[in-house]
Amino acid sequence: MEGLLLAEALHPLEGRLPLSRGGWRFPDERTAVLPFKAGDEGLPAALWIFSRPPTPSLALRSEVPSGGPRTPFQEQLAARATGPLAGVRQQGLDRVVELTFAGTEGFVPQPPVTLVAELTGRNANLVLLGEERAILGVERMVLAERNRYRELKPGLTYRPPPPYDKLDPRGATEAALRGALRGIRLREVKGRLDGFGPQLTGALAAGSGVGPGERLEGESLERVLGAVRDLAGAPSAWLRRAGGSSELAEERRRDRRERAMAVVRETARRRLDLTQRRFDDALRALERAAEAEAVRTEADLLSAYGAGVPEGAARVTLPGFDGTARELALDPRLDAFANARKRYQRARRIEERAERARRERPRLERERSEAEADLAGLDDLPDAALLRRADRLGDERRKRQRRAGPGVRFRDPHGFEVVVGRNARENEAVTFRVARSRDLWLHVQGFTGSHVVVRSGGRELPFDTVLFAAGLAAGFSPARQSDNVPVDYTLRKHVWKVKGQPPGAVHFSHQKTVYVTPMRGAAAAAGEEDRGGPAGSGDAPAP
Repeated sequence: MEGLLLAEALHPLEGRLPLSRGGWRFPDERTAVLPFKAGDEGLPAALWIFSRPPTPSLALRSEVPSGGPRTPFQEQLAARATGPLAGVRQQGLDRVVELTFAGTEGFVPQPPVTLVAELTGRNANLVLLGEERAILGVERMVLAERNRYRELKPGLTYRPPPPYDKLDPRGATEAALRGALRGIRLREVKGRLDGFGPQLTGALAAGSGVGPGERLEGESLERVLGAVRDLAGAPSAWLRRAGGSSELAEERRRDRRERAMAVVRETARRRLDLTQRRFDDALRALERAAEAEAVRTEADLLSAYGAGVPEGAARVTLPGFDGTARELALDPRLDAFANARKRYQRARRIEERAERARRERPRLERERSEAEADLAGLDDLPDAALLRRADRLGDERRKRQRRAGPGVRFRDPHGFEVVVGRNARENEAVTFRVARSRDLWLHVQGFTGSHVVVRSGGRELPFDTVLFAAGLAAGFSPARQSDNVPVDYTLRKHVWKVKGQPPGAVHFSHQKTVYVTPMRGAAAAAGEEDRGGPAGSGDAPAP
């Protein structure tokens, strides 16, 4: 993104800082979106940072996408850059922007950090800086064997791209501009004026009527001087008038369409898979309809000859009604007549499923055909319709998450639901509204942090489920960057609250302790969905 365009894109933020914001969104691996909280009239809804080469850019846009972290760097960005947007800085008209975020208090207090967006063509990159400009994380590491001038990797002090000496057209005097441009070819303007690149140089040529190879002398120099002043004040308008933005706009349009298509296509595929499975289940039920008669015949034989079947027999041979002997498998815990009743019930179930499948088959076949047609027709959807559909699906997903209740939900490998509170009030709700007396309750030892509950449903929990939940408790705490973290666990019935204590503050007893490695990525991903990450205080348990 060329420097003048970048400065114009950032201009609406001037005088509005610091800005309250929501949690980071990540539509894809190279796009980071920072939503702003409503209340500042005239400010677009979100800041979009596109870091994908070769055409990285930054824009203020009205739409706010969905999407959690997809890469380790995005997880780190969501977890660390959680405070208000406190500063925005572009050095001159360089293609590098620094976004400074204030520190935050909470479960995991975060110091101020700076996100550097290097929107420098094929070398585009995002770099997260901490105190004294130390690199905390980098989207794409740059090592010495690739760049002898500077390395970009965690632990090093950040070094910006090499500086260059060009004239800023916004504040330059007429004489300075004239001296810089006289005698050069128009295509060489980008080497003399800061903020110009191939696009704006092309727009300058189209708007001034001077050819790219023409030398700037006499009348041509005068036309270009006047055009430079106008273009520097409204670069994107010049691009639109000159048609120079069509290529960039088309690429942005394709990117938006691809992101929306990924969401919509995945949903359409899931719908087709579901309708296909239901249709296949109906066909299998129809195919098994003939089994009902055979099962009922076995039940009739057991009813007729049951008095002669020995108790506890696992198999029995009885004469069939057609004169052929039939060997039947039995449940040895039941007598012959109870085995017959089980077969009658099974035959009824087979017949009921087959009858239901006969009734529903036309509908299932129609739904399957509609799902197939919908998936096949996605490529023909207009952009507006595709984007509306993707937005609707995102809204539905967020509504489902809200209906799920307080806390963020996980499933352990055995299928048990694990609920994690993300702040003091959610901890209160998770412990005293969601959890039941025999559910498992966990909290990291010696730190503030999340209350974690495993919903056991009265069943005994495997020990690896305890370890899974303990890893989440450690991951949602200030100890998540440590190893071998102690986590206390007990039954919910041994956790209580003392009147007058702040939300989330509890006492507990009968605890045991395990030592685990924290699940670090889970907290970052949940923080994005929570629009700002874990927060809260006053929830340290007192055993």
